[in-house]
Amino acid sequence: MEAARCPCEVRLLALLALLAGCALVAGCSGNDESPATSSDAPSPSSGGDDTPGPLIGASQVLLPAPGADGVLLVTGPPEGVRDTGPLHLWRWDGAEWTEVEGSGPGPAARSFFAAAHDPVRDVVVVHGGEDADGVSDETWEWDGTDWRRFDGSAPGARAAASLAWEPASSTVVLYSGNGADAAPGVVRDDTWAWDGEEWTRLTESGPVPGRWPAAMVAGEDGQVLVYGGHQVADEELPAALGDTWVLSDGAWSPHDDAGGPGPLVNAQALVHPTLGILLAGGSDLDDENGDVWRWAGDRWETYAHDVLPRRQAFGMAYDEARGVVVLTGGVVEPGDTARHQDVWEWSGSPDDRAVLVDDRPPA
Repeated sequence: MEAARCPCEVRLLALLALLAGCALVAGCSGNDESPATSSDAPSPSSGGDDTPGPLIGASQVLLPAPGADGVLLVTGPPEGVRDTGPLHLWRWDGAEWTEVEGSGPGPAARSFFAAAHDPVRDVVVVHGGEDADGVSDETWEWDGTDWRRFDGSAPGARAAASLAWEPASSTVVLYSGNGADAAPGVVRDDTWAWDGEEWTRLTESGPVPGRWPAAMVAGEDGQVLVYGGHQVADEELPAALGDTWVLSDGAWSPHDDAGGPGPLVNAQALVHPTLGILLAGGSDLDDENGDVWRWAGDRWETYAHDVLPRRQAFGMAYDEARGVVVLTGGVVEPGDTARHQDVWEWSGSPDDRAVLVDDRPPA
């Protein structure tokens, strides 16, 4: 029997579902692709047709795979599904998906978790999220074979946090998120760094207004950037933010003249080896976009228009072995539980559109 949840946790989970796809937001529109209508519910570990592949859930993170072996998808269960099994890992090699099973016990299936790849130690770091027992405070690492769990309360139980690799300090940085003990709309705006053994608090407060989740990425110069995200106040519906904040020398500061695509939620950011920091996709709560923006050191510049599939809350990672950007997942229609299951690859050129390389239907 599922444990009873306190009222504050129920409100939190409802709000998380709202932020994942801006469900019920007046004027929020999805892309022009129709959601799956099959009456046969796919299993939690496979796609909706006969093609082997993951069932991409309400939350997914796409990362460089340990060993530079393609990209790794970390995905939770479909929205509204209580999955008591493990968190699912799948590797994409450019041609097919292969399910990956770590030896020994690993984290339970969960949604709204944060994950990042540490390239120095070549491990995937996972923190928090919402599993069958509630909002988690667990930190896990996966080295390509084994899972390892780290006990300890810092940074505490939270969901929908942002996590990014910061190369200058060789740490994984966590920002924001919310916990079951917080009132709806109250964001934990502190910042933490993980060095592989322990968490260290970097700041007690962050960008104003608080936001979650936000696109976060760190450049080679040690600057951690946060762009946009949802602002949630009390019981109100979320609003989209369009500002840029930079963490440098232990403090967050706004870059008011940085420009950018305007209000944007559920966008993705990554570091490309030759192009630098890229910001892509997302929604302004009215329309989704397939644009790419590039960080020029102190401002955002338009890099490519409409080269990616228009969507939000998707996974995106750079495949070092093949030199392409890989995209998968994302909301099909705001307010619907279906998620995209296809895979797209983009060369990184502003003159090239992303290519559909796996056309599994939404599920």
